[in-house]
Amino acid sequence: MKNIILARIDDRLIHGQITIGWLKKIKVDSIVIIDEEFRKNNFLSSITKKAAPKELKTKIFSVEEFIDYYNSDVEEDILVLVKQPGILVKIQNRQKIFTEINLGNLGSKDDSTKIYKNINMNIKEKDSIRNLIKSGGSVFIQMLPEDSRVNIEKIIL
Repeated sequence: MKNIILARIDDRLIHGQITIGWLKKIKVDSIVIIDEEFRKNNFLSSITKKAAPKELKTKIFSVEEFIDYYNSDVEEDILVLVKQPGILVKIQNRQKIFTEINLGNLGSKDDSTKIYKNINMNIKEKDSIRNLIKSGGSVFIQMLPEDSRVNIEKIIL
C-alpha cells in the first residue's frame, strides 16, 4: 500500500511551488502524476519527468494504472499530482483512496470564473470538487506549506 503524503490538484503539475516549496517540507519516495494524455504522450512525459528532482522517481499513470499501483505491495511515500479534479473523482468512484486533497493552481479558461486568488473553475470542476467532498475527501487550498489552509467548502458550497 502507498502512503499519500500530499495529493494536489494543480494544472501546472511539477513547478517551483512543488520542487522548491512542498518537496523541501515533505518527504516522499516518488512523485506520481495521474494523467491520461501525459501517459500516452512520450514527449510530454519526458519533459515532465525532467522537471522533477533527480533523486525522486517520477511515475505517470492512467487512472486504472494508478489504482493498480496504489494497491500493489510496494510501500512508498508519494506525492500525487493531477491537473483536474475530475481525475480524482474517477478514482474515488472506484476506490476511496484520498482523504485530504490540496487544491493548488487552476488557470483561467474561457468557461471558468475566479474563485480564489489563482484558482479558476468552471461548473464541471466545481461539481467535481463537491463530489470529492461527498466521497469523504477534505479539499483545501494551500499554495505553499507555510500558507494557512483554506477550506474550499466555504468558497464554493
